[in-house]
Amino acid sequence: MPNLTEKQLARFNSKISKTSTCWEWNAPLSAMGYGRITINYRFWYAHRLSYELHIGPIPEGLDIDHICHNRSCVNPNHLRATTRKQNLENQSGPHRGNVSGVRGVYWRSDRKKWRANVVHNGQSITVGHFSNLQEAEESVKKKRLELFTHNTVDQDSRAGRRAGLFMPERSDQ
Repeated sequence: MPNLTEKQLARFNSKISKTSTCWEWNAPLSAMGYGRITINYRFWYAHRLSYELHIGPIPEGLDIDHICHNRSCVNPNHLRATTRKQNLENQSGPHRGNVSGVRGVYWRSDRKKWRANVVHNGQSITVGHFSNLQEAEESVKKKRLELFTHNTVDQDSRAGRRAGLFMPERSDQ
């Protein structure tokens, strides 16, 4: 746990713009979009430092997941400690280069069909091949909901809420 002076804490807080949802980091970002700060000659990711300041030490070997999918957010209510597997489950959309626009759905030109695919515990699971993109999307979402424990995008859309807007508040704050 970092032991910050009042001056260091004030410097950290001065780099945050609080909105009604996210707390935006307004200082240097990494190439991946995460906030960065150096304190006492130590490099910190801003979201990890925020978690430690507001919630407590990050358990050994765990990632800090942005529930809001905003990498520059440091709002402790939007951060949770997860395993790497759980963090990877909580993705907001398709990978770069995906032409379908749907996470886990790819065009198979040899079959002239959409392939629905989920990766779980390092295993690639083909859900099926579909003529209709919407059917492929529904099938892959259903499979993720079955297998994933930290998939807030599909859980929120299933509940009829717009993905990314649902932020469970912490009871310990």
